[in-house]
Amino acid sequence: MTAPDISDFTLDGITAAQFATPLVVPYNGLKGGGDGQPSILRLEVVTSASGAPVRFRATGAQLLTSLTDDTLGEPEVTVFSEAGAERCTAVAYLFSTTAGQAKITVEGLGSDSATVSVVTVREAARDIALTLSDTSVDAGESIDAIVTVADVFGNPIENASVDLSLPAKGPGVFVTGANTFTVLTDPKGRASVEIQTRANKGGTLKVTAKGDLAACQPMVNQYTCKVDQPVPGFEPASGPQRATVTITEPSAAIASPSPGTAYSTGEYFDVLGTSKGVKEGTTVRLVSGDAPAGASTVKADGSFTFRDVLAQTGGSGDLGYVVYVGDLKPIPLDIRVKLFSITSFKRVEAGLKFRVAAGAWPNGTIIELTRDGKGVSKLEVTESGKDVYLLAPDTPGFYQVQVETDRGIVYGVNVQPVL
Repeated sequence: MTAPDISDFTLDGITAAQFATPLVVPYNGLKGGGDGQPSILRLEVVTSASGAPVRFRATGAQLLTSLTDDTLGEPEVTVFSEAGAERCTAVAYLFSTTAGQAKITVEGLGSDSATVSVVTVREAARDIALTLSDTSVDAGESIDAIVTVADVFGNPIENASVDLSLPAKGPGVFVTGANTFTVLTDPKGRASVEIQTRANKGGTLKVTAKGDLAACQPMVNQYTCKVDQPVPGFEPASGPQRATVTITEPSAAIASPSPGTAYSTGEYFDVLGTSKGVKEGTTVRLVSGDAPAGASTVKADGSFTFRDVLAQTGGSGDLGYVVYVGDLKPIPLDIRVKLFSITSFKRVEAGLKFRVAAGAWPNGTIIELTRDGKGVSKLEVTESGKDVYLLAPDTPGFYQVQVETDRGIVYGVNVQPVL
């Protein structure tokens, strides 16, 4: 059948050229909408004849031929004009699920068009997405909780209110120091707040985002309200969302030397340590008694090192070495330092007999006795930890013992004068 002449294109009874009311993305069924803002528009055009085909086309929106029989929507529909009491008309219905601009064109023998703004409103807020800027941090670091609020069709919602909460006694608080915080979304539907994790406290921190108002009313708030499905994809609301971050509590340990290791006084050794949750560059100190014995810093991998530490007695017994990693609890270095020195001598028939505390030198170590820096006697350690005796001619001088190691010569603590 031949298309009719068309005229008087109207949207909800208002001429297309004068229509300026935004179309609201439907959030409570096709009949729902904000005050004075429709979620569906009645499109009507006057035709020159009844029973004639009229085509409606839309971009950025969907068209229906009937509100009762068709709720799926199409970008293009053809309807047949019907005779009324005074004139013939063709009618279609328009809705949109995408915020922006919708263009409608109606075609008979001629054509006419209109452009409608499509908006989504705060009352349509139904879906919350919660993300954290990090999922694993060290204690004392900050993270951001980021929320995005959208309507059921994914359009961002501006000025949506979201309540964020943290456990009352958990390892973190919001930047305000409280465990609750309310954000309002920007035009992109996003909002964020900083969370500060507690120093020296680890564990799992759960963040909850909840958009419900005090009373859930379908025309006021949609976050957890039950809804119909007027168009495909109109699913139940997301409801509260939760995310977690793992917080590593700062800790440090000594990897080497192993507990109980024994050294001789004057011997050099290395201290190797590991840490978790400690910032790179943190100062590490090694103290022997009350005196500094070394300084280091935490590397990117959490390790720290003290090279060529001098074994010496002092402090609290044999546990005189203590490692301090930042503000963490001090770590006693579990080692034993044994005296290596001449402890006494006496004259015997063969000459001079020196009693030597052999320190912690292992079996097979050669201990050498010197007079005025020149070797006069040697002895191999056969039972580690026990005193040894070295003989020398009865000659005046300054006597000392020494052991040659891969780090150089280690001298006994005391020089023994013989007159």
